Amino acid sequence: MLVPSDPSAGGRFHSLSGRRMTSSASKNADRIFVRDGRRLYRRKFSVTENRLGILILFVLASILLWVAWKGANPDPTLFMLETDLAQPGVAKAVDRGPVPTRLAGAGWSEGAISQFDQDNLYVKINGREGYYKSFGFERLYFLSILSIEDEQTAVDIELYDLGNAANAVGAYSGERSPEVTPVADDSGMMHMDRNALFLIRGRFYLRAIGSGESPEVRSQLEHLRSRFQSELPGEPLPWGYALFVGRMGMDPGALSYALENAFSFGFARNVYSAALQDDAELFVTPAGSKDDAEALARRFLDGFRQYGTDEGDFVKDRYLGTYATAAVAGGWVVGIRGATDTGKAREAVTELVATIKEFPLPTDTTATTMENRQEEHKSDEY
Repeated sequence: MLVPSDPSAGGRFHSLSGRRMTSSASKNADRIFVRDGRRLYRRKFSVTENRLGILILFVLASILLWVAWKGANPDPTLFMLETDLAQPGVAKAVDRGPVPTRLAGAGWSEGAISQFDQDNLYVKINGREGYYKSFGFERLYFLSILSIEDEQTAVDIELYDLGNAANAVGAYSGERSPEVTPVADDSGMMHMDRNALFLIRGRFYLRAIGSGESPEVRSQLEHLRSRFQSELPGEPLPWGYALFVGRMGMDPGALSYALENAFSFGFARNVYSAALQDDAELFVTPAGSKDDAEALARRFLDGFRQYGTDEGDFVKDRYLGTYATAAVAGGWVVGIRGATDTGKAREAVTELVATIKEFPLPTDTTATTMENRQEEHKSDEY
C-alpha cells in the first residue's frame, strides 16, 4: 500500500508495508538470545517432565477441590459452644467455686463451668491475660447461659478472682467507660450496659456479655445481677473509695485505680485518682512514714518536670499548658495533675490534705512500700 510521503524528503509516496517490516526487524534485533520467540529449539521433550507437569496439575486441582468441599462442609466443632447442654437447665457436677447456683432464669439453660488459672489463662483470653495478671489474677470461672428457644441467644459469664477488692476495682476501672457512673454500696459497684453487666464484689470482678440487645437478654442480666450480688462474698470497698466517696462525697464513677505505673511513672504504685469537673485529676498514694512520703513526693515532682518547668509550687507542662504538683500529708502523698487554674488546684489539694491527714494508712501497704519503690528506682536507672 502506498501512502503520501513527506514532501520535504523529495518523494510523494512510500510503502506502509515496508515501514511495518522495518519495525518488526527492529524488534527482532532487540532480542539478544532468542530472536524468534515462538520457535522451539528443543528437539524433544522429556517424558519425565510431562509426567511431573501432569502430576503437579493434578495436585493443584485436588487442593482446589478439597478447599471447595471444606467450604461447603465445615467442621461442626467450629460452631460448638463452650457449654455442654446434654442436660438442659442443669450444669455438670463440677467444682463451681464461688459461682452461685440457679444462674439460668426462666427460659434459659446453664452450661458447664470452665476454670482457668495462671498457666492456661491465655487459652481463654489470649491477648488480654497480661491485663488481668497485672491486677493479681488468680482464677477465671467461665460459663454460658443459653436461651432454650434460640441457642444463638446467649450470655457469656466471666468471673475473675483477683485476690482482693483493690485489684477488682482496678480491673473494673480500667475497662469502664469514663461516661459510665457505677452504682456503689458498701461491698462493691456495678453498672449495666445495653447488653452487658459489669460488677465487682469483694475480690471478684464479673463480666456478663449478652449476644445481642433484647428484653430477654436484659431480663437474664438482671437475674444474674441479683444472684451474684446476694451470693458472692463481699468486703468493704478499698480505702480510695472510703476516702473520695465516703469522706469527700465524690462520684464513684470519677475514681480510678492504678496498681502500678500510674501516670507512666514506674515508681508510682497503689495510686487512686479522682477526676474533677475541669478535667484535673486529684491523686493519693500511701508512702509509709513522713520521710518516705517526702522522698516519694520529690519523685512525683521530678517526673512532672520531665515534661515541664517549675512555676512556684507547681510544674507547668510545656506541651499542654496544665499544672501539676505533689505534697505530703503525714504518711501519704497527694497531688493534682492536668489543672488549668492553679488557684482552684491549690484549694483542691489543700482540702485533700486536710481530709487525709488523720486517715489510717492501709495496713497491707505500709511495711515495705518505700523500700520496694527505692529498689525499683535503682533498677530503672540501669
